[in-house]
Amino acid sequence: MTAPAPTHATWEATEVTQSVQDLQHRVALITGKVTVIRVYIRGTSGPATGVRGTVTLVRSTTDPGVKVTSVNTIALDPAATQDLAARRADANLSLNFLVPPSLTAEGPLSVSSVTLSDALTGAALPLAATGTGPTVLFRTSPPLRIRVFGLRYTLGSPPVTFSPEDRDFTALVSWLKRAYPVAEVINSHTVIDAAAAPPFKCEDTNAQLAAIRALDISAGGDRRTHYLGQVADGGFFLRGCSSGLPASPDPSTVASSPCGSASFGWDFDGTYGDWYGSHELGHTFGRRHPGFCGESADDRQNYPFPDGQLADGPDTFVGFDVGDPALNLPMKARPGMQWHDVMTYCDRQWVSSYTYEGIRRRLVAEDSLVAGAPPSEGTPAAAAPTPAPLTVFPVAGPPEPAGGRPDERFPNLSVTRVAPETEERAFRAAGAAPEGEQLVSVVGMVNLTQREGGIRFVNPVTSLAAQPAQLVGAAPDGETAGPDGGTPVVLRILQADGTAPREIPVAVKPASELGPNDDRTGLVDTVVPVGPSPEAIELVVGGQVVDTFRPGSAPPALRAARHASAGDRAFGLALDFDNGPEAGQTFAAQVSTDGGSTWQTIGVGLKEPLIQVDRSQFRPGQQVQLRIITTNGFTSSAADIQTIQV
Repeated sequence: MTAPAPTHATWEATEVTQSVQDLQHRVALITGKVTVIRVYIRGTSGPATGVRGTVTLVRSTTDPGVKVTSVNTIALDPAATQDLAARRADANLSLNFLVPPSLTAEGPLSVSSVTLSDALTGAALPLAATGTGPTVLFRTSPPLRIRVFGLRYTLGSPPVTFSPEDRDFTALVSWLKRAYPVAEVINSHTVIDAAAAPPFKCEDTNAQLAAIRALDISAGGDRRTHYLGQVADGGFFLRGCSSGLPASPDPSTVASSPCGSASFGWDFDGTYGDWYGSHELGHTFGRRHPGFCGESADDRQNYPFPDGQLADGPDTFVGFDVGDPALNLPMKARPGMQWHDVMTYCDRQWVSSYTYEGIRRRLVAEDSLVAGAPPSEGTPAAAAPTPAPLTVFPVAGPPEPAGGRPDERFPNLSVTRVAPETEERAFRAAGAAPEGEQLVSVVGMVNLTQREGGIRFVNPVTSLAAQPAQLVGAAPDGETAGPDGGTPVVLRILQADGTAPREIPVAVKPASELGPNDDRTGLVDTVVPVGPSPEAIELVVGGQVVDTFRPGSAPPALRAARHASAGDRAFGLALDFDNGPEAGQTFAAQVSTDGGSTWQTIGVGLKEPLIQVDRSQFRPGQQVQLRIITTNGFTSSAADIQTIQV
């Protein structure tokens, strides 16, 4: 019997994609980012055949090339539809090739040839080419830096505690790596208690995150890091928002979003916290709502595609999800006429070329910001180089075992106190304020429509936490300003020595998800010098005093820490102070995993002398230090708890 004639095919088009692309490759390719080459083959004659492909990739004219085999096979049937747009809309209709990471270094990459083989026999198949393969250019782009907080809360009768699942966080980071213009997401994650009583709003959680961020940056944290809160929807649904829409680089803009397993009718990967969190995070990069699916039309005149879509026609842009094997997510095409930009409220959300390029440009601009460092080499802000030991209370419970579960392997705790005068020297060395003055972070919420507001958090900080625009009281572009171009909000700092109060205009960061009929609400998040003898801080909105912060007496010192019961994924510490916290006094908690070189804040504005530290943020067996900072808002006292093995 005569063997059937082989299938003949034509190499019709090639698309090099990382998240969204067109056939002209107008979207920048990022160095080191997972890259897929989609080769479109059209059958011209012969029987239907399953085929596999091989591409040869070269970096230069002298490069012999690297051969890469497709990760899939396709059914090549000359009798089937040959519409290129239809094949681009389905990842199963293109031959897909994962580019080796070594070939995504900065510079050009060419697809020099394609060969076909029968998927069953391995026999070579005839292939004609309509042209040469494309040459694309990879360019370096900064990583995305994020710190994510799962905000735990208790609600109901009997009370039930709700916190995000691990998948909500891992899926968010995965989505950002796949969809955003980054090759790397530098991230950290912890679960903390929400400061506001549920059901709270995103403005409440954003105020908490802003206060935490100010303490982190004050201690030398990287000011390029974006902060995001996640709130589980088990007890109530929190509508997400960011604390502003910065028109210029401002990673101090924080955001919060809900998370859970709802599908919204189109998302079936087990969590919606990935794209929802990415929407709110997009606002912190200055991305606005296009205004096609019920969201505010802040960017309608600039958004280039109809109805919030990824494309204006079937032959232009197509989104592409490279997938994540760790989460069992396959490669998927996102047809540009059916999928919508993540900054809309539409179904089927991905990142458009417009948003992709906008975030990439902002990341480049933010990367020039100073990363931040401790004021003195090797010594964190407000830390004493040789602190004196304190008296240690005995630890309740059985002696420390040699092994067993991690929660049973705690060493005895001892505490060292950081002298207040050492804090003062650190502030002076950093040039934070003139002699006799102090810088404080003030975080509050305002309602400009109702002329209401409140001060939520006041904490002493170093000059590392300050931004020049904050100290002069300017209102950055995109933030709420008064009719004369100034801001309608003022912090009035009263002085105990009888001198005239200081009045410092401050910017308001408007909530991102406000509708046209909503009150104009926003966040006050600033660092101000309080003068030589501060007595109180008044929050003034539209000429009216709406809230006053008065400090308590000198903050009490921490004497000891004892083990306390905690949830399954946390370890608890009961804190013993010289005096119990009184009105106007709070404390913050920070952790360090590098011997005290850097610190991350895990609690702020705390009043109960009991903390739960999320264990999942550490590796098993990791050495962790804990710092407790007590404050009355204007002065503080810090104490370090010696190393704990998680």
